Amino acid sequence: MKKRPPIVAIFGHIDHGKTTLLDTIQKTKITETEAGGITQKVSAYEIEYKNERITFIDTPGHEAFEKLREKGAKVADIGILVVAADEGVKQQTIESIELIKHNNLPFIVAINKIDKPNANPEKVKKDLSELGVIVEDWGGDVPCVNISALKGINIDELLDLILILAGLLDLKYEENKNGEGYILEATKDPKRGILAGCIVLNGTVKVGDYIVTSSAYGKIRFMEDSFGRPITKALPSTPVLIGGFESLPFAGEIFKIGTKNEIEKIKSELEDYELSFKKPIIVGKEEAELEIFLIIKADLIGSIEGIIKFLEKIASEKNLKFKIIKKDIGLVTIDDLKLAKEAGAFIISFNLKNPKSIHEEVKNLNLNLIEINVIYELEEIIEELIEIQKQQSKEKGRLEVLATFSKTANKKTIGGKVISGKISLNDKVLILKDEAIIGRGKVISLESNKIPVSEVTEGNLCGLIVNTKTDINVGDVLVVI
Repeated sequence: MKKRPPIVAIFGHIDHGKTTLLDTIQKTKITETEAGGITQKVSAYEIEYKNERITFIDTPGHEAFEKLREKGAKVADIGILVVAADEGVKQQTIESIELIKHNNLPFIVAINKIDKPNANPEKVKKDLSELGVIVEDWGGDVPCVNISALKGINIDELLDLILILAGLLDLKYEENKNGEGYILEATKDPKRGILAGCIVLNGTVKVGDYIVTSSAYGKIRFMEDSFGRPITKALPSTPVLIGGFESLPFAGEIFKIGTKNEIEKIKSELEDYELSFKKPIIVGKEEAELEIFLIIKADLIGSIEGIIKFLEKIASEKNLKFKIIKKDIGLVTIDDLKLAKEAGAFIISFNLKNPKSIHEEVKNLNLNLIEINVIYELEEIIEELIEIQKQQSKEKGRLEVLATFSKTANKKTIGGKVISGKISLNDKVLILKDEAIIGRGKVISLESNKIPVSEVTEGNLCGLIVNTKTDINVGDVLVVI
């Protein structure tokens, strides 16, 4: 048995400075590269301090990323609970405390932002004591240090506490054992194939080894450390990026190293994550007022978990039901668009740069593709989806505007094609631009082949006059309500 470095997970509320703390410790600029300045994945980083290695796991603070925080807690030896001195205990602080206690994780309280003029560390300690977290200088057994991650105040003191606690835990590993560890994240890289961010928990992992999870396997082609440098061997507590999986492993899976002949045996011994991930799920109550079909595509499996968690909250608050018919990582594909068309589903694309061809096909198929980079943008977008869904459930037909002719303050003469249902004389219509409602009107004149008619059905061209004050342009859509 050999001594191994501690794995430290950082917990706390959004914007309380978890990533900035890592940033200061590593002298890197992590937060500047994150959309919205928040951590939306589990990231692991290794540092050296006083000739000792320490591995840090940064866990997202937003309420949607509860499952990702659980991953951090599962693999950590020590937790750091970051609480802002100017804001005190918040909802995700409470959730983090519950998670730490549930996993029996030894932890240190880091009261951050003590450089702020309204900082009040003693109030933070009082609030924590009411939650059963009593720090040492209040007579408890939880180490506590006042820090400023931004200004670098007392960071060495915090690192010293980590090494002291790690020494008490007497962390060891078996050097000659086959390697095993934990998949923190997995993604598909268009140039390098399937990549998995992992933490080694025991034994040794080497380039050329066969790596196996319950859902995937592969031969390790290359490995990189947390700074992107190539390595050939990874020991326990090491965060490592592994390339070489034949198929996508799932975040949260245990991996093991074995021979090619042991692949099926190891897979059968491990918990099956793939089955539970791939099946369609319903979020919300069966008797909800409105059902919305969704396809979720994202950069990471952990991101999908976060989105689903956020949808659970929205469904509860707004009495909705979301039926998620597909969820997967990687760019939106033509198959996704076909499925969305067949099912009448909206597509959520998270932290992806979809190609121009996909955007063109979305327009051709009259689909709704929602592209976001920050989780809390989703709430406002869901509001829009609700309106669109309600409108679509009531609508009798749609017309795409192909030409505009004369216009006055209250009348607009246009030409178009009925793309669904029918449009009739005296129909009331909503005017949409890029699926956003920009106005309302009434059809006061309708012609087909320059002959007045009472209605025009799907697939046919027509000319019409709409009584509205809203400007109507080519590409806009009229929805009959």
